[in-house]
Amino acid sequence: MSNEHEYVIAVIGAGPRGTSFMERLLARVERSSPGKRRKLRVMVFDPAPHGPGRVWDPEQSRLYLMNTPASYPTAAPSAGTQGTLPASSCSVSFLEYCRTHGLKDEDAAYPARSDYGTYLTWLSKEVSAHLRGRGVTVDHICSEVTGLRHEGHRYSVTTSLTKNRADAVILAVGHLEAELASGPAHLADQAEQLGLHYQGPAIPTAVDYRSLGAQETVLVRGMGLNFFDLMIQVSAGRGGEFRVNEDAEPGHRYSYLPSGDEPRLIAGSRRGTPYRSKTVAPGFVPQGIELVHLSDEAIHRLVQQHAGGQLPGLDFSSHLWPLVEQDVAATYAQFGGEDEFDIRAFARPFQGRYWSSPAKYQEAMLAWLEHDAAASAAGASSPEKMAVNALHAARLKIKRLVTEKLIRPESVLRDVEGWFEPLVEGLASGPPLQRIEELAALARAGVVEFLGPEPAFGVDGAREAFIADSAAVQGARYRAEHLLEAMMPPNRVTQARSPLLRGLLEEGLAVPATIESGGQAHVHKGFEVTEQPHRLVTADGSAGRIYVLGLQLSSVQWGTAIAAEAGGDHQGTARTLADADAAAAEVLAAAGLSS
Repeated sequence: MSNEHEYVIAVIGAGPRGTSFMERLLARVERSSPGKRRKLRVMVFDPAPHGPGRVWDPEQSRLYLMNTPASYPTAAPSAGTQGTLPASSCSVSFLEYCRTHGLKDEDAAYPARSDYGTYLTWLSKEVSAHLRGRGVTVDHICSEVTGLRHEGHRYSVTTSLTKNRADAVILAVGHLEAELASGPAHLADQAEQLGLHYQGPAIPTAVDYRSLGAQETVLVRGMGLNFFDLMIQVSAGRGGEFRVNEDAEPGHRYSYLPSGDEPRLIAGSRRGTPYRSKTVAPGFVPQGIELVHLSDEAIHRLVQQHAGGQLPGLDFSSHLWPLVEQDVAATYAQFGGEDEFDIRAFARPFQGRYWSSPAKYQEAMLAWLEHDAAASAAGASSPEKMAVNALHAARLKIKRLVTEKLIRPESVLRDVEGWFEPLVEGLASGPPLQRIEELAALARAGVVEFLGPEPAFGVDGAREAFIADSAAVQGARYRAEHLLEAMMPPNRVTQARSPLLRGLLEEGLAVPATIESGGQAHVHKGFEVTEQPHRLVTADGSAGRIYVLGLQLSSVQWGTAIAAEAGGDHQGTARTLADADAAAAEVLAAAGLSS
């Protein structure tokens, strides 16, 4: 390897994934031989705060909560993970950081996102300082990378102000703004023509909720996690007060005193209901839940049985889902359920039902919220919540099977992503119990109303208003000047507005992944990449030195983890750290600095 220049690594994206790469780089530099060091420079690019990025900005509202308990997330290996991913001098989990820095450190608490951002900020600064102490030059550049080209044996990295050169690139860009799909784009065009206000999918910190005026009616599409952020920001964030009575029955423990500055939210989703809240039973997978049918032994047998033939690999619907259903039903019975339990019907409680008025539907929804709160508060005494957690445990195994390419690509597209993912998300990826209690209080106070299942949204040109209704609720026709999509931007590289990603595709430095299904090639969400460490595959089928971490790996990794699990398996719940470690190892080997 020539020593004509220092070896330069460009890290594009300074959020959690870019920070994890830096920590893994430090771990390997600390284990390398001091006498054989070539000069190393790391340039970290991001216009957002370095460490937390946009999503975890420490300056955001403390009303925004994490969706995992404090014991779960980490951006560096901790506990058992360090057996396969050795620690750096900065390897500290979020909970460990909280315990030593005076933050709330209850294992089961759901902390403010800003607290996690504080941890990430600290980790970024510590890692950079320790790298510098080892002779590595670290430059933090608060600019957006707008272009990346392959020039000779190096890469040209362009921002609005500078042009830099690098030998290797780490692409860790996270959530990106996206072009609207045809339906939302049509609504946005009509809104512009009529002077209405349309808010497309976006991360919550990028939405200007101040544009929603006091007492104004706002139509909301989606009742997932972004909906709960909207809900809390326009209620408690507007001076309203939640009053808590711990002696009341679950579902009735919160009442809401409006400030008068709240808008009126009319919310709808396909199911008609929001994401269900998480149980208070402790643990990422609560104690006592065991997958007897979807066991490692059963999966191994299935893999062996279907390894050959014209269609090698597993079909999710015929080979795996029956085992998942059996485990869910067995768990329901194990924790005291006496009736048969259909998890798919449980996910759509209002399917096939009709209501004679919007008021009747509000009553049904309030009863649903109160029941969900009571089930979550019951912990392991709730058979339905334990059954949902068995589904969650099965998801973790399915994720690994997808990553290991043991499920047929067409089945991943049709089944895992087509219907299993939304099923699990709505049941097992919901908010903490507190949010459902708050939503019930807001519904009782009239701040939030519900549209009904399978709502339809459109524009009434004559009345110059958005409209929404549900065929399941008689008389449910609402009009408003505001329509807000309460969801994240779609994670598709071909829809990204990012000039960087667009340029990569146009220059042929990257191509979107494709999946064969039904004799046709379907363009998938993520980039085409190599095996771990994941490098971009170029238009000519080769692979350079652009390594991908995180969301744009969605074509080889199902699901988008917000963080690694503290102490988790490096091939499972801590895989984001393993990806970062593999990239760091290969980059340092190319620089002649392997440990």
